[in-house]
Amino acid sequence: MENYQLIIHDIVRKIDQPIIKQEQAVSISATNDIDAIRTWLQEFVNSPNTAISYRQTAERFIMWLYIQEKTLKDVTREIVQEYQIFLQMPIPNDLWCGSAKPRYHPEWKPFVKGLAQSSINLNLQILGSMFQYLIEAGYLQRNPFRLIRERKKVKTEVERFLNTREWNYINEYIERMPQETEKQQVDYERTKWIFSLLYLTGCRRSEVVNARMADFVYKRHEWWFKVVGKGDKHGEIPVTNELLSALMRYRKAMKLPEYPTSTETELAVIFSKYGNLQPITDSMLYKIIKTVCGNLALELKSTDPASSFVIGKVSTHWLRHTSATHQVDAGIDIRTVKKNLRHSMLETTMKYQHTEESAQHKETLAKFGLKKSD
Repeated sequence: MENYQLIIHDIVRKIDQPIIKQEQAVSISATNDIDAIRTWLQEFVNSPNTAISYRQTAERFIMWLYIQEKTLKDVTREIVQEYQIFLQMPIPNDLWCGSAKPRYHPEWKPFVKGLAQSSINLNLQILGSMFQYLIEAGYLQRNPFRLIRERKKVKTEVERFLNTREWNYINEYIERMPQETEKQQVDYERTKWIFSLLYLTGCRRSEVVNARMADFVYKRHEWWFKVVGKGDKHGEIPVTNELLSALMRYRKAMKLPEYPTSTETELAVIFSKYGNLQPITDSMLYKIIKTVCGNLALELKSTDPASSFVIGKVSTHWLRHTSATHQVDAGIDIRTVKKNLRHSMLETTMKYQHTEESAQHKETLAKFGLKKSD
């Protein structure tokens, strides 16, 4: 078992080694699986969050293959099926699973626990893309992941946005957070700011984690928030009066001047913790959202079970969906919402037009099927 742990940590180090950038060609120069994976990962160097996710997926798979004494060229459909089962329950547990640690910590493990089905599906999709890339590069000859039968997507039972009542529940819960100590006051102010920022901007989690105070800019007598989104796409979001007030409040709580300046290029938009002005991590931001909504869901379970069910499922991306929906409901032109959300296509934004469905329902009831039963 100890030898296997050394192997796993050795793979982490090898995958992280720098690679000499190759000129684009029909094939790659890699002669082993690790180098082939590193070449594939190099394609995502300009998308850090994607690169981290893909690296984790690939290194878990290559570690598992190594333990099975297999290579990428040995992978068959049956091996993929075995790996699917493994992702649900990585065993032996003491080799594969452990509490979250930095990747180079001696007690680091590839998993905290087995993955949910949605995460497993995403892993297989990523690996399928990697295999296809390596086929086109001439390193592999077949892609067994393409044999996976695609299941017809079923509309989820819960649409991923909060209605006004549910959003108000969250704000009321935050206002009830304890503020007796200085640390509790900082936690309260940060939580209040996090929900306000994500809701009022519609930003993705990665966008606010990577943003800096200098990204709030004042030009032509207007405040804007500059962000870098998917695919390194730059965008500017109007700063509403409510958002500006929330920003000023948070800065005051952090003992900063009221307004941000262009010199604050190293100052995070959300700070990591009490007494530390370092940027909050992606995982900590996610944890704060889930903790607040999970605790609130428990509170509401007996008094409003429907809202409890919805709020219990909330993640950071729900706030982006909620922002888009509420902007459309407020009567903002759909093309403006598209710009605010930085969508590439108008069709993506149009799915938030729930008001049209409500109008459809009301008009049908008002004008059709009015005959009363005898």
